Amino acid sequence: SNSCYKVLEKRGISVHFGIDNDGTIFQWLDMQHAGWHAGGRTWNHKSVGVEISNAYSLKYQSWYERKGFGPRPVMEGAKVHGKTCSTHLGFYDVQLEALAALWEAVSYATGIPLALPSTDNAVDPDCVRGDFKGFCNHYHLTKRKIDCASLDNDKVLRMALQLRERR
Repeated sequence: SNSCYKVLEKRGISVHFGIDNDGTIFQWLDMQHAGWHAGGRTWNHKSVGVEISNAYSLKYQSWYERKGFGPRPVMEGAKVHGKTCSTHLGFYDVQLEALAALWEAVSYATGIPLALPSTDNAVDPDCVRGDFKGFCNHYHLTKRKIDCASLDNDKVLRMALQLRERR
């Protein structure tokens, strides 16, 4: 997450939370402050930004293995905005578990519903207008973004709801 944070900082991007390769969650920004992650003032002021540490390109697979994280899942056939993405590195299961725990905690603390947009892997009009209440990806906001095309939102939501039931 240190290198992820440095890349974001260099690009002038800020997010509230980062999830490291081992599932550790870092809070980089108070949720009361706007992060600059969603590409638009309206979205930034109405959202909580989360960055999951992951290099998209397959050329980084050996780095993860050398650093002791093990091989990342390789994602093929992910679609976003009606187009198939290039084969890329996915997220570790422990990162998905951390994301589910973060969604549940943020929902519990703020009242944001544990819900997903009605569109799957495409721009969602409610998200664009800032009317959606729940958890979405950048690709729900604009066709310029593809992240996180291969994230299994339904699986993460199910895990978050299971955590909520245990509360």
